[in-house]
Amino acid sequence: MRRVDELREQTVWKSDPHTQVKHLVYRHYLQCWMGKILQTFPEATIVDAFAGPGVYTDGPPGSPIVVAKTFLEHTAYRRFNKLNLVCLEERTDRVEELRRQFAKLSPSPQLNISVQAPGVFAEQQPRLSTLAHRGRAETPVLWLIDPFDLKSAPFSLIRRCLAGPRDEVLFTLFTNELHRFCQRENFDKTMTPYFGGTHWQSAVPERRGRREAFATAYQQGLKDQELFTGGFGIKVSNQSARYHLVLATHSEAGLKCWAPVTWKLDHYSGQGASAETAGALSLFDEASVVDRLDVALRAYAGTAQRWETLSSQAARLNHMDKHLRQVLDKLAAQGLAFRVDPVRARTAWPEGCTVRFYAPEDVADEAS
Repeated sequence: MRRVDELREQTVWKSDPHTQVKHLVYRHYLQCWMGKILQTFPEATIVDAFAGPGVYTDGPPGSPIVVAKTFLEHTAYRRFNKLNLVCLEERTDRVEELRRQFAKLSPSPQLNISVQAPGVFAEQQPRLSTLAHRGRAETPVLWLIDPFDLKSAPFSLIRRCLAGPRDEVLFTLFTNELHRFCQRENFDKTMTPYFGGTHWQSAVPERRGRREAFATAYQQGLKDQELFTGGFGIKVSNQSARYHLVLATHSEAGLKCWAPVTWKLDHYSGQGASAETAGALSLFDEASVVDRLDVALRAYAGTAQRWETLSSQAARLNHMDKHLRQVLDKLAAQGLAFRVDPVRARTAWPEGCTVRFYAPEDVADEAS
């Protein structure tokens, strides 16, 4: 049976390598998100909008169970406040199976699991938003949106999920389908609502890097809404990414959780992982790609910048503070960066420091 038929007809289906990498991203991001949010706010909510049956025929757990187990097995679990896990699935048979899977877990007074009656996400989103926020707009809500097709999650729906000031979305972007079908006649009628505009057209001329160009275009649409965003390609071996995971958040703190995840799973560029490379969980390679960060810091020539500004710039470029220190070491060796405050410190670039930047011509030798 073809996989598309398996997904359409069966209650439970077999997992694949892409799914395992995706769930690994979920787990790592949730580890950080839970550690920060659930020790700061009295309660928070995760909405799995396309929950599925909660298990695969070959044994691995589905995304709702991954979320629950990440919570229950977290090292900071005993310090956590309340987490509400809201799950929506369209098919009755899969809802019943999901409830059976949750029944196998140990109950926790800190984890409130709510499996909704079968429903379509686009129709149920307003009600789910009210349920997730618990009457308080400031309640943190993380939406996991992993649909089966493009039409189930148009940009307008994603934007509604980000209406609250502490809402975040982790969205599966079908870049392979976009790459394959973007030039078909009348496919623009699907593409434009999916992107929330016609800016997707800028990616079409790209041939070798079209998938990544679509991911970049989608993220630009989020940035135009004054949101912070990160992306990560999910692929197998040396093939092109089948789809991308896209994070959208109101807070730069979300990027601070996102960057370490991507560098753990892709320690060369932090941009995509395959089933082959995802097991290599070293934080990053010393030869990691930091060119964009290098260029960004050189643009500060003639100014003094606080560490917070530099760390923010690094996060926006999907880099960690360790990458920032790596580039600062390089610039300092060239005479282009100096720590001016504090005068004394145990490390070269401590948090809270101030760094002054210079241009190459400022340090060039001149004839006396």
